[in-house]
Amino acid sequence: MKKLILALSSLALIATAVTAEEAKAPATEAAAPAAAATPTEVKMKIKAKEKNGVVKAKVAISHNMLTYDQAKKKGKEANFITHITGTVGDKVVYDASTSQFLSKNPLIKFQFAGKKGDELKITYTQLKGEVFYATKKIK
Repeated sequence: MKKLILALSSLALIATAVTAEEAKAPATEAAAPAAAATPTEVKMKIKAKEKNGVVKAKVAISHNMLTYDQAKKKGKEANFITHITGTVGDKVVYDASTSQFLSKNPLIKFQFAGKKGDELKITYTQLKGEVFYATKKIK
């Protein structure tokens, strides 16, 4: 019985050592995240108005949002927004991870502390990694 416990504990140590070595090893290309795509400027309807230090923003994004099921029926590849970010300067004021269930041509509303004259930049990423953005000055 002692030999069995000793054998199992040594296997556990070996497994831990392998895991530690994997953690120290440099990431392979398959494990590394994809290189950031160059953002492309697109048209978006952005309204951002400041009142008493609070900016109310509305963003309308034109996008087909083709889900996996819709793409299969049409014989195309799925294409939908996976991430949306709003920034003012270097400060993130809105961040959302989305899925294929976001509506076609989504309308997003949010509020944040800001001031007139600053520039609001909305960036979204599609399923394949393409990145698009638009900017608007806060009124």
